Amino acid sequence: MTADLVSSHPLARGVSRGRPGSRRGREKLLEQSPGAGSPVCHLWASLVDVLDAIDGPTSALLATADGEAVAVHGLARDDVARVARQSRAAFAARADGGPDPEQAVDTVELTMGLCHTVVASVPTPQERHLLTVTAQGVSVQVLEAWTRRLADDIHLALRTSA
Repeated sequence: MTADLVSSHPLARGVSRGRPGSRRGREKLLEQSPGAGSPVCHLWASLVDVLDAIDGPTSALLATADGEAVAVHGLARDDVARVARQSRAAFAARADGGPDPEQAVDTVELTMGLCHTVVASVPTPQERHLLTVTAQGVSVQVLEAWTRRLADDIHLALRTSA
């Protein structure tokens, strides 16, 4: 049985799956990937492969700046909007009030206990996207470097395809 899509974003296609080891027990976790024709499809697939190889709980969300989900991994449907809001709030709470306009990709790191989250602001030709990656069992430095590199690759892929 498949779940409804989180959004009708033109880059997205979705499937719901349960992960028995998820932090939310047996609640279905949403898996929504950019469509096969998307310039970021292979990049998202590589992110999912890396996150699946980590022993601890992981999740990822690629959303437009206004919170519309483009791709989701490891989040329950009810958590997607909350994570999108928190990602926007992480940038808004900074002293300068948002992503640095001088940088192509800007990041914010958050840590709670053993769980680390990196939010990357990714400019695209039409708008900014936010890439949020959360993992437990990896260092925040490694997660930040990997997320920043992926965000740079997404930025380049979307810029070249425009």
